[in-house]
Amino acid sequence: MTQPSTHIRFRGRSFPVLALEPDAPIAGWFERLDACLEHSPAFFSRKAIVVDVSKLGLDRDNVAELVEQLSERRVRIMGLTGVDPAWACDDLPPILTNGRSLASGAALAPDAEEIAALTPNERAAFEEIAQTLGGGESGSPEPIVDLAPEKGAAPLVVETPVRSGQSIFHPDGDVIVIGSVSSGADIIAGGSVHVYGTVRGRIMAGAYGESRARIFCRRLEAELLAVGGFYMTADEIRDDVRGRAVHARLEDETIKITKLD
Repeated sequence: MTQPSTHIRFRGRSFPVLALEPDAPIAGWFERLDACLEHSPAFFSRKAIVVDVSKLGLDRDNVAELVEQLSERRVRIMGLTGVDPAWACDDLPPILTNGRSLASGAALAPDAEEIAALTPNERAAFEEIAQTLGGGESGSPEPIVDLAPEKGAAPLVVETPVRSGQSIFHPDGDVIVIGSVSSGADIIAGGSVHVYGTVRGRIMAGAYGESRARIFCRRLEAELLAVGGFYMTADEIRDDVRGRAVHARLEDETIKITKLD
């Protein structure tokens, strides 16, 4: 009789996430966040969110308070970065290190100082994992490469309308929608977004830092537009471009909307 395996398999993987980067003064940042959530309450729902507090210089108690305030706004945080790894505790989300923007295309790998800081038992476990994942010699694992959009990646073509509650996610390039995007729907693209219909939902182009990305649509009635991580809510869209065919781009960290007809 064959004995069941006593081993489990795990692998290192890299996944794209949305990173929130609060800036000072934090009260003003929360005001802008609340304004965004007022118009798009489900904007952060069902999304993988990491909070980067590296720009704030907060102590651990203040970071814990920040996390609590985000949780009260129903922003579920899967990880925290920009803090001392020694702060790891049950009161904070898992602390992530070595994160890179997908736009950078940089490889991720532990450096020699990080490995040297491990205890003997941790180092032995680290080397065993590295050998398992890399399938080769022990010592250091194969680099985990960020999922930066590949040059020339094929666009994702959506041939049906995108209905409320649906999310289209394509980190590797452009998204083309042959139809409309309903209120409550999301389009998230690593490149540009083209909608051959009415946009009533939320469109995020260059979602991983590509500031050259653009948004094109036949009729603009959007709840939110974003290019390269900079956002514009419905209230900020000018009346003279609302309901028109438009082209949106990022210029000096501000979204500029131009009529196409």
